[in-house]
Amino acid sequence: MLGSALTALWLELSASAITYSASVRVDSRVRSNEDPTEGAPSIAGDTDFTPILGLERAEGNTRLELNYAPRISLREVTAEPRTEVQHVGRFAARWRPERGLSFRLSEELVLGSVNLLTTDSLPILQPDPDDPDGPLRPPPGGGPLQPLPDADTVYFLSSATSLTGETSQLGRRWQLSGTAGFSVSGGLDGPAREAVPMQYGPRMDVSLSHALSELSAITTSASATHARFSTGARNTVVTLTESWTRRMSRRTSLEAGAGASVVHSIEATGGVAPDPEPGTPSGTPRTELLPNLTLAVGHRIPSRTADFDGRLGLRVSPFTDRLTARVYPRADLTATGTWVLGPRVRVAATAGTAFAVGGATGDRLVSGGLTASWILNSWMSVDADTRGTWSRSPELPAARFQWAAALGLSLRQTGIL
Repeated sequence: MLGSALTALWLELSASAITYSASVRVDSRVRSNEDPTEGAPSIAGDTDFTPILGLERAEGNTRLELNYAPRISLREVTAEPRTEVQHVGRFAARWRPERGLSFRLSEELVLGSVNLLTTDSLPILQPDPDDPDGPLRPPPGGGPLQPLPDADTVYFLSSATSLTGETSQLGRRWQLSGTAGFSVSGGLDGPAREAVPMQYGPRMDVSLSHALSELSAITTSASATHARFSTGARNTVVTLTESWTRRMSRRTSLEAGAGASVVHSIEATGGVAPDPEPGTPSGTPRTELLPNLTLAVGHRIPSRTADFDGRLGLRVSPFTDRLTARVYPRADLTATGTWVLGPRVRVAATAGTAFAVGGATGDRLVSGGLTASWILNSWMSVDADTRGTWSRSPELPAARFQWAAALGLSLRQTGIL
């Protein structure tokens, strides 16, 4: 009996294809040095070594993916070299039980020494369509999520779990999707939590889209998030938005949205929390109604030699300060452009700014960057990246300007086990 069961299981596994991908990336970087110690050089150099291993198994309507990418960093090689290790893992499972219905379960984990002041992002295993920035990655255009007051590198944990379901069975032009998830992120030890408090909580969102025609669609979305912080602060944000997308021509598309968010928050009474707004006792619950607005335009210029795809977007939405748990309205203005210079060369530019609006106080960011990628052959590519971020925080006496320039080499191999 047992032998028959093992034989059947082996035949089933043998019948399904398991695809592997193995790659390694080596980056050399020079950057501005945020070390506050006296006599520290103003420019630092780093070297990152990142092997990435991926496995994918597809059988019928089920697809499983597993990725692991440890990043080993030799930081400040020209001054006081030190080694930092960061583990990044990701699991995703997709299941389509029938036509027009699909489910997706994902888990992304980051553990280890994470530098939150430099402008480089975490190793990107594969962009997550449900959470494109991941649990810690910088927003589009680069730069930190926000300036930190003291710490340079912290021992960090981040975990984001989500379950997403989509269906088009409501009608020919209708699409319903929903996501439920839980996330944990922050410093693991005492000094790390002073720089980045631990936060955890669930999130849920649901959206219903209707295609008005082949060129336009409307979407109604509702979401709710709740976060608790190790400082004692907590907040709940409930958002309802209505958005509209339309393709104005073969080259130009437009997106607009409006809504409102109800925010219920309690600030921490000590630690890194700032003084509350005038007239509001520290630690007193606050309930606010904040706007949620989106306006974006995309344009493409097709060309055989320099195909261009650009986007300009403006968004006003509630922003959660991960240091203080304060929630305030923030405007984000971003511009991105990508040029495909033939089949092997791609250049991308980003620029953006973010600042508090509506009389609120908060960090102000201005960032920009330029990235180029050259695919030498099917298994080798070279990447160059330059970016800078100017930031101003109410908690800091002076503004900061951070910059970094990196040159990387990637080697990859794929196959079937």
